[in-house]
Amino acid sequence: GRFWCSVTLFSLIGQVAWVVENMYFNVFIYKMFSASAADISLMVAASAVTATLTTVFIGALSDKIGKRKLFISGGYILWGLSIFSFVFVRTDIIDALFPMTLNAAATGVTLVIVLDCVMTFLGSTANDAAFNAWVTDSTDSSNRGAAEGVNAMMPLMAILVVFGSFMAFDLNRAESWSLIFALIGAIVIV
Repeated sequence: GRFWCSVTLFSLIGQVAWVVENMYFNVFIYKMFSASAADISLMVAASAVTATLTTVFIGALSDKIGKRKLFISGGYILWGLSIFSFVFVRTDIIDALFPMTLNAAATGVTLVIVLDCVMTFLGSTANDAAFNAWVTDSTDSSNRGAAEGVNAMMPLMAILVVFGSFMAFDLNRAESWSLIFALIGAIVIV
Protein backbone atom coordinates (compact mmCIF):
# COMPACT_ATOMS: atom_id res chain seq x y z
CA GLY A 1 0.00 0.00 0.00
CA ARG A 2 2.74 2.46 0.91
CA PHE A 3 4.59 1.65 -2.30
CA TRP A 4 1.55 2.29 -4.52
CA CYS A 5 0.69 5.47 -2.61
CA SER A 6 4.27 6.71 -3.06
CA VAL A 7 4.34 5.86 -6.75
CA THR A 8 1.01 7.59 -7.36
CA LEU A 9 1.66 10.73 -5.30
CA PHE A 10 5.27 11.36 -6.30
CA SER A 11 4.49 10.66 -9.93
CA LEU A 12 1.40 12.88 -10.04
CA ILE A 13 2.91 15.80 -8.13
CA GLY A 14 6.11 15.62 -10.16
CA GLN A 15 4.14 15.70 -13.39
CA VAL A 16 2.00 18.61 -12.13
CA ALA A 17 5.21 20.57 -11.53
CA TRP A 18 6.50 19.66 -15.01
CA VAL A 19 3.20 20.69 -16.63
CA VAL A 20 3.40 24.09 -14.98
CA GLU A 21 6.96 24.51 -16.23
CA ASN A 22 6.44 23.11 -19.72
CA MET A 23 3.05 24.62 -20.50
CA TYR A 24 2.81 27.75 -18.37
CA PHE A 25 6.32 29.24 -18.11
CA ASN A 26 6.32 30.40 -21.73
CA VAL A 27 2.95 32.10 -21.13
CA PHE A 28 4.24 33.59 -17.85
CA ILE A 29 7.44 35.03 -19.34
CA TYR A 30 5.51 36.39 -22.34
CA LYS A 31 2.62 37.96 -20.44
CA MET A 32 4.56 39.34 -17.47
CA PHE A 33 7.78 40.43 -19.17
CA SER A 34 6.90 40.72 -22.88
CA ALA A 35 9.46 38.06 -23.74
CA SER A 36 10.26 37.53 -27.39
CA ALA A 37 10.11 34.22 -29.22
CA ALA A 38 13.93 34.15 -29.01
CA ASP A 39 13.75 34.56 -25.21
CA ILE A 40 11.28 31.71 -24.92
CA SER A 41 13.39 29.51 -27.21
CA LEU A 42 16.47 30.26 -25.10
CA MET A 43 14.56 29.33 -21.93
CA VAL A 44 13.35 26.05 -23.42
CA ALA A 45 16.80 25.14 -24.76
CA ALA A 46 18.58 26.00 -21.50
CA SER A 47 16.03 23.98 -19.54
CA ALA A 48 16.37 20.98 -21.88
CA VAL A 49 20.16 20.97 -21.57
CA THR A 50 19.89 21.33 -17.79
CA ALA A 51 17.40 18.45 -17.55
CA THR A 52 19.50 16.14 -19.70
CA LEU A 53 22.79 16.78 -17.94
CA THR A 54 21.18 16.62 -14.50
CA THR A 55 19.46 13.32 -15.18
CA VAL A 56 22.65 11.71 -16.47
CA PHE A 57 25.01 12.98 -13.76
CA ILE A 58 22.69 12.97 -10.74
CA GLY A 59 21.33 9.58 -11.81
CA ALA A 60 24.87 8.21 -11.73
CA LEU A 61 25.54 9.94 -8.41
CA SER A 62 22.38 8.51 -6.83
CA ASP A 63 23.42 5.06 -8.12
CA LYS A 64 26.82 5.45 -6.51
CA ILE A 65 25.56 6.82 -3.19
CA GLY A 66 22.56 4.50 -3.09
CA LYS A 67 20.31 6.91 -1.17
CA ARG A 68 17.52 7.48 -3.67
CA LYS A 69 14.94 8.41 -1.02
CA LEU A 70 17.18 11.28 0.12
CA PHE A 71 17.45 12.56 -3.45
CA ILE A 72 13.69 12.15 -3.96
CA SER A 73 12.45 13.69 -0.71
CA GLY A 74 15.06 16.42 -0.42
CA GLY A 75 14.80 17.09 -4.12
CA TYR A 76 11.02 17.49 -4.05
CA ILE A 77 11.24 19.92 -1.12
CA LEU A 78 13.88 22.03 -2.87
CA TRP A 79 11.97 21.73 -6.15
CA GLY A 80 8.85 23.09 -4.44
CA LEU A 81 10.84 25.98 -2.96
CA SER A 82 12.24 26.82 -6.39
CA ILE A 83 8.72 26.89 -7.85
CA PHE A 84 7.54 29.04 -4.95
CA SER A 85 10.39 31.50 -5.63
CA PHE A 86 8.61 32.56 -8.84
CA VAL A 87 6.08 34.33 -6.61
CA PHE A 88 8.72 37.05 -6.25
CA VAL A 89 9.57 37.38 -9.95
CA ARG A 90 7.36 40.37 -10.71
CA THR A 91 8.18 43.75 -12.22
CA ASP A 92 7.11 45.63 -9.06
CA ILE A 93 9.42 43.50 -6.90
CA ILE A 94 12.26 43.70 -9.44
CA ASP A 95 11.92 47.51 -9.50
CA ALA A 96 12.04 47.61 -5.69
CA LEU A 97 15.01 45.22 -5.38
CA PHE A 98 17.01 46.53 -8.33
CA PRO A 99 16.20 50.27 -8.60
CA MET A 100 19.16 50.86 -10.92
CA THR A 101 17.76 48.44 -13.49
CA LEU A 102 16.71 50.35 -16.57
CA ASN A 103 14.41 47.64 -17.81
CA ALA A 104 12.59 45.50 -15.24
CA ALA A 105 11.08 43.38 -18.04
CA ALA A 106 14.51 42.41 -19.43
CA THR A 107 15.72 41.65 -15.91
CA GLY A 108 12.58 39.57 -15.38
CA VAL A 109 13.24 37.55 -18.53
CA THR A 110 16.79 36.82 -17.37
CA LEU A 111 15.61 35.88 -13.86
CA VAL A 112 12.94 33.55 -15.23
CA ILE A 113 15.44 31.76 -17.49
CA VAL A 114 17.99 31.35 -14.67
CA LEU A 115 15.38 30.25 -12.12
CA ASP A 116 13.84 27.88 -14.66
CA CYS A 117 17.22 26.17 -15.00
CA VAL A 118 17.54 25.95 -11.20
CA MET A 119 14.02 24.53 -10.97
CA THR A 120 14.77 22.08 -13.77
CA PHE A 121 17.96 20.93 -12.04
CA LEU A 122 16.05 20.24 -8.82
CA GLY A 123 13.11 18.61 -10.60
CA SER A 124 15.33 16.41 -12.73
CA THR A 125 17.30 15.43 -9.65
CA ALA A 126 14.19 14.48 -7.67
CA ASN A 127 11.96 13.06 -10.37
CA ASP A 128 13.89 12.04 -13.46
CA ALA A 129 17.13 10.83 -11.90
CA ALA A 130 16.01 9.51 -8.51
CA PHE A 131 12.27 8.77 -8.51
CA ASN A 132 12.17 6.91 -11.80
CA ALA A 133 15.22 4.87 -10.81
CA TRP A 134 13.60 4.14 -7.43
CA VAL A 135 10.51 2.79 -9.21
CA THR A 136 12.74 0.46 -11.22
CA ASP A 137 14.68 -0.56 -8.08
CA SER A 138 11.45 -1.21 -6.15
CA THR A 139 9.73 -3.38 -8.72
CA ASP A 140 10.34 -6.72 -10.37
CA SER A 141 8.86 -8.55 -13.34
CA SER A 142 5.66 -9.21 -11.38
CA ASN A 143 4.72 -5.55 -10.81
CA ARG A 144 6.98 -3.35 -12.96
CA GLY A 145 4.44 -3.10 -15.77
CA ALA A 146 1.72 -1.91 -13.39
CA ALA A 147 4.04 0.62 -11.71
CA GLU A 148 5.24 1.96 -15.05
CA GLY A 149 1.62 2.10 -16.22
CA VAL A 150 0.70 4.30 -13.25
CA ASN A 151 3.79 6.41 -13.88
CA ALA A 152 3.01 6.71 -17.60
CA MET A 153 -0.55 7.93 -17.12
CA MET A 154 0.39 10.73 -14.71
CA PRO A 155 1.43 13.29 -17.36
CA LEU A 156 -2.12 13.14 -18.74
CA MET A 157 -3.64 13.33 -15.26
CA ALA A 158 -1.38 16.28 -14.45
CA ILE A 159 -2.54 18.16 -17.55
CA LEU A 160 -6.15 17.69 -16.43
CA VAL A 161 -5.32 18.81 -12.88
CA VAL A 162 -3.38 21.90 -13.94
CA PHE A 163 -5.68 23.10 -16.69
CA GLY A 164 -8.77 22.27 -14.68
CA SER A 165 -7.45 24.11 -11.64
CA PHE A 166 -6.08 27.22 -13.32
CA MET A 167 -8.32 27.84 -16.32
CA ALA A 168 -10.36 30.41 -14.37
CA PHE A 169 -7.27 32.48 -13.53
CA ASP A 170 -6.64 35.76 -15.35
CA LEU A 171 -3.12 35.13 -16.65
CA ASN A 172 -2.68 38.81 -17.50
CA ARG A 173 -2.44 39.64 -13.78
CA ALA A 174 0.75 39.18 -11.75
CA GLU A 175 -1.35 38.24 -8.71
CA SER A 176 -2.74 35.21 -10.55
CA TRP A 177 0.75 33.99 -11.36
CA SER A 178 1.86 34.51 -7.76
CA LEU A 179 -1.05 32.39 -6.54
CA ILE A 180 -0.34 29.65 -9.11
CA PHE A 181 3.34 29.45 -8.16
CA ALA A 182 2.53 29.57 -4.43
CA LEU A 183 0.01 26.73 -4.74
CA ILE A 184 2.16 24.48 -6.92
CA GLY A 185 5.28 25.19 -4.84
CA ALA A 186 3.46 24.34 -1.61
CA ILE A 187 1.95 21.15 -3.07
CA VAL A 188 5.35 19.91 -4.27
CA ILE A 189 6.93 20.69 -0.88
CA VAL A 190 4.21 18.81 1.00
